[in-house]
Amino acid sequence: MAKIRVGLIGIGGMGGCHFYNYDQVPNAEIVAVCDVREDVAKEKVGDRNINIYTDYNKMIRKEELDMIDICTPSFLHADMAVKLLKKGYHVLCEKPMTLNAKDAKRVCVVAKQEEKNFMVAHVVRFMTPYAYLRNVIESGELGKLIRLDMKRISAIPQWSWQDWMRDEKLSGGVVTDLSIHDFDFVQSVLGMPQKIESYRYQMTNNNDTVVTNMIYDGDTLVSCEGTWYNTNIPFDAGFLAVFQNGYVELSKGKLVKNGEEVQLNKAECAQNDLGINVGNDNGYLAEIQYFVDCIEKGKKPELVTPDSSMQSVVLADMIKKKATILKQKRKM
Repeated sequence: MAKIRVGLIGIGGMGGCHFYNYDQVPNAEIVAVCDVREDVAKEKVGDRNINIYTDYNKMIRKEELDMIDICTPSFLHADMAVKLLKKGYHVLCEKPMTLNAKDAKRVCVVAKQEEKNFMVAHVVRFMTPYAYLRNVIESGELGKLIRLDMKRISAIPQWSWQDWMRDEKLSGGVVTDLSIHDFDFVQSVLGMPQKIESYRYQMTNNNDTVVTNMIYDGDTLVSCEGTWYNTNIPFDAGFLAVFQNGYVELSKGKLVKNGEEVQLNKAECAQNDLGINVGNDNGYLAEIQYFVDCIEKGKKPELVTPDSSMQSVVLADMIKKKATILKQKRKM
């Protein structure tokens, strides 16, 4: 069978990550790349036999493509996804699906109307430690989930093109750009919460913190913290899940269950209920491979559906609306 021909739109931070991972996807190949910064595209493409464009409309007119991978700034996702689905392409779109629930619903309607596949690249769902936690929750092997504490902490992103990430109107800010990784995972496993309580600390110099508490099943408390700090703090993401009969913790890249380190390369960690192999912890490769395999098999993605991605944007909107804003006090 011929390889799936891919056009990549956006080859910046996340686009570059996607671009290099296609080298390990045997049934797909990037044949065209589009980025408004031609020099950046040329540098990353190098001597590969890949056509480069600065206008994606020209790319889709000239190239014979099966699939488009959208890795543009977030504010462009909605219109691009709608247009490309209507043009008859399979579409993989970086998270967030859109910046607001209204646009997410618009994309969802089109995705359901068109025959081609659409999936949002919610990479955390494909990462081995999180897939492992999902299995522990859904299997009930440690009993009922009592408490789940998730965090995602980073220095302020200052590397984006024209600094678009620090403009909340363009990126969605720390809630829709960063913390959505964690509450998307929670939403995908537990559904929408019964109750939300959120606090947002918008400090000086683009510092931004959001802490969200969510109640499930009346007595399960889930907390998600997402932070951009205006200091050179190392990126850190992890979780602590406490059950009736034990716990699972991810800290500093080490996964522990009931005091014993879990070897992530073992078979028990490598499969989820859909059979996708996420045995290594390259979630970016895993999500791309999964989407390409769905196209090849003629099936719709089940691990990340349009409805589920829309619900995460809806949840982001709810968190922003309900957030109590805390402000930094100046020292006298």
